[in-house]
Amino acid sequence: MATSSQVDLTGTTYCVVSGASQGIGRAIAVEVAKLLGPKSLMLLLARNKIELAKTAELCASPNVEVRYESVDLSKSSNSEMYGLLRKSLEGRDVKGFVTSLIFHNVGSLGNLAVETWKMDDVDELRDYYDLNVFKVISLNTQFLKIFEEIDDRVVIVNITSLCAIKPMGGMAYYCSGKAAREMYFKVLAAEKAHIKVLNYSPGPVETAMIDFVLTEAVNDNLKDVFTSFKRQGTLLKPEMTAQKCVKVLQAGLFTPGEHVDYFDDE
Repeated sequence: MATSSQVDLTGTTYCVVSGASQGIGRAIAVEVAKLLGPKSLMLLLARNKIELAKTAELCASPNVEVRYESVDLSKSSNSEMYGLLRKSLEGRDVKGFVTSLIFHNVGSLGNLAVETWKMDDVDELRDYYDLNVFKVISLNTQFLKIFEEIDDRVVIVNITSLCAIKPMGGMAYYCSGKAAREMYFKVLAAEKAHIKVLNYSPGPVETAMIDFVLTEAVNDNLKDVFTSFKRQGTLLKPEMTAQKCVKVLQAGLFTPGEHVDYFDDE
């Protein structure tokens, strides 16, 4: 991997984390909050307000003001997303931030109970892509609008998956959504090379999604893979992958838009 600029998290930083109420999103927020410099500001987004409050409590630090908003991003308009970001920045000059960082972690697995060759529910597909692709792009655009004048300080992390680059039987919704989302960020990185863009693949992580696969999947091979992960104890803890993600950012050893996996050499 070629060296790019390292991400400095020790200065005054503005950080947004979507899907921050549990799992990987919560772990990333907690790890990042430990490192942020004085007068930093963090905005946590997810639907579950009670769990968001818990994440905010875990992120508590003398250096960081933590704000959170309960929001269903799949239903949010561009203006509502822009308003959420602006509201969190009330009383702050965006030029006062050394780094403006956003983690796009929001996501879902989609319908695992339908075989790929039987997929024909366009409305369901549209809903899936709204949350996992279209609204992620929209939120990212609103973020860039706010920091347009100082976008050389912007850092964008898309939480992706091995499934974005390798097909997994029984997960057509998830694989195709992750692939589309990752390619958007690769194109953005190609156009805006001065913005640091990372596609980070967290590896197999012990979250509620694992149980969802085991309960809902109709593809036997898919169930076998995840059953094996669970039985062998090879699932990663959320904090482990969050720490690796932060290390990748700090080291700056990624090219614009690069797909970096938890298991890649540092």
